[in-house]
Amino acid sequence: MATSLTDRDAPPRPPAAAPTSARRLPQLRHPVLVWVLIAVGVILLFTIVWVSVRGFLAQQSLNAAVPAADRVKAAIGSGDLGAAGRAATELRHKTGEAAALTSDPVWVTVEAVPFIGPNLTAVRTAAAASDTVASRVIEPLVAAGSAIDLRALAIRDGRMNLEPIIKAQPAVAKAQTAYTAARASVASIDTGSLLSPVADGIQRLHTVLDRATPEVDALGNAVKLLPAMLGAEGPRNYLLAAQNPAELRSTGGLIGAVALVHAEKGAVTLTQQEAGTSIGPWTSDVADVPLNTRGLYGPLVGRFLQDANLTPDFPLAAATAAKMWTTTHGGTVDGVVAMDPVVLSGLLRATGPVNLETGDKLTSQNAVKLLLSDVYRRYEKPEQQDQFFASAASAVFTRLSAGGVDGKKLLSALVGAGDSRRVLIWSAAGDEQKVLATTTLAGGLPSSDLSTAGIGVYYNDATGSKMDYYLGTSVAAGAAVCRADGKPSTVVNVTLTNHAPADAGSSLPRYVTGGGTYGVTPGNIRTRVAVYGPNEGFLAATQSDGGNYPTVAGVDGGRPVSLFTVELAPGESRTVSVQFLNAAQTTPKLTVVTTPTLPGDGTTPDVGARNGVKAIGVRCSSVVK
Repeated sequence: MATSLTDRDAPPRPPAAAPTSARRLPQLRHPVLVWVLIAVGVILLFTIVWVSVRGFLAQQSLNAAVPAADRVKAAIGSGDLGAAGRAATELRHKTGEAAALTSDPVWVTVEAVPFIGPNLTAVRTAAAASDTVASRVIEPLVAAGSAIDLRALAIRDGRMNLEPIIKAQPAVAKAQTAYTAARASVASIDTGSLLSPVADGIQRLHTVLDRATPEVDALGNAVKLLPAMLGAEGPRNYLLAAQNPAELRSTGGLIGAVALVHAEKGAVTLTQQEAGTSIGPWTSDVADVPLNTRGLYGPLVGRFLQDANLTPDFPLAAATAAKMWTTTHGGTVDGVVAMDPVVLSGLLRATGPVNLETGDKLTSQNAVKLLLSDVYRRYEKPEQQDQFFASAASAVFTRLSAGGVDGKKLLSALVGAGDSRRVLIWSAAGDEQKVLATTTLAGGLPSSDLSTAGIGVYYNDATGSKMDYYLGTSVAAGAAVCRADGKPSTVVNVTLTNHAPADAGSSLPRYVTGGGTYGVTPGNIRTRVAVYGPNEGFLAATQSDGGNYPTVAGVDGGRPVSLFTVELAPGESRTVSVQFLNAAQTTPKLTVVTTPTLPGDGTTPDVGARNGVKAIGVRCSSVVK
């Protein structure tokens, strides 16, 4: 009988062999995977350390560049070009180090990594822009410093030496182009997705470049324009228009006197002076005046020299004034320069006091009061007043031409006057006018773009007198998006105040009060105010004291205009609010320009002080939708 062994009695069986592939793969792949992971980790660690260390070193270099930049600015300001050159070289080395540290292949490769990449790109762009400014802007300008030294711009023996400026033109032009490119590269950085420290640093650099832009452009434009405009390529004739802000016009004041200035090879001479009343008037327009301009300001713009600048469009006013001069005297006018006694007070800081034929001493402290107030108490006849004005202008011009004037103070006064729109320049040469059009010197109508609305507030005297010496002006503006279509609404508040003494009607000369000639009570001030809205915008409302205010609605150069009149007795004040719809803009950003006025209290404004524009918050419940 056959028997069988139970599992318990049977000899042990050998364990079943596992499939070869299942057992061997881990043994073969595990070391490879580990080494791959180790290699990746090492590379990643190396990359992190590499980028971090180089980023830290770049930050250190940029931090060290700040005091070098400060030393460059201080040295230029003091006229120590040697120190400026040494500081500029140090600045270039520091920014060059930062640019090199942030532009190697590893850094650029890591820029492709999400989240961290945009931050590295931003840092590299900022470092490169800083290096561009240091190596291609500051250092070349400092090297050309002896040619464009502020003190070298002074007129000596009636002539300005133009050769150094001409030689510096290529270097300055390249520097201006490089600066514009560097500023644009920083402006193109989207800071919305960046880490806060990086975004803050980019914003600080952006702010620094923005603040320096006017100075860079002013230098570049001056070096580009001055030689030709001062007769380096042939003689030029300019009409110098003296604006009187005691009787306001949109660009600054009634044109009370004019003079013809001849420029040739840097030599500037005053060849002829005239009272504004001696030119014209005409029974028809001397120059072409757009129909819309005539509709807003009347026919006087093209017929009376004193009223050519009722329009705030200075290129139009200047071309009209030039045509009036040549129609009267013949010859050619290559450009027009307008300025007021506030500019004269600034020039007197550079020249020092000048003595007048009348025995008066004209100083920076008394020029405005003497020329815009005291003269009317002293002389009753306009011819006597005109003679006094001509004497003052001639004395200052003679002093400037004699030389020995502090060039730095002179240029500072002129730059400040340009910034505050108290000096305006128009050139009959098209290429020069294109350059001027980009500056505050052009005095064109306010311009807008897709993000920012350009607003203008302009004043014209309607009293027919010199009462605007006592007129106080104030402008406040703001914008908000209050509509479903996202179009912003702009609100502009204009406040006028009559600061004349209570008894102005009897205590001030008739020539100052107007004596009621134009239907204005003596002592009162009547002003026509034109508020310009943004290009392609719409006038929504003009209000005062909670109700609608009488206005003439018009359009000028594609801009909506609210033109209204305010009359004030001594001590009175009124605020008029104008609302626009910004049809072409996508953000509530604003820029506002105004007619330069006097404080109204007898004080002299600083030559560079602009009429302040206050920012206001706009409540959507208060705007017309």
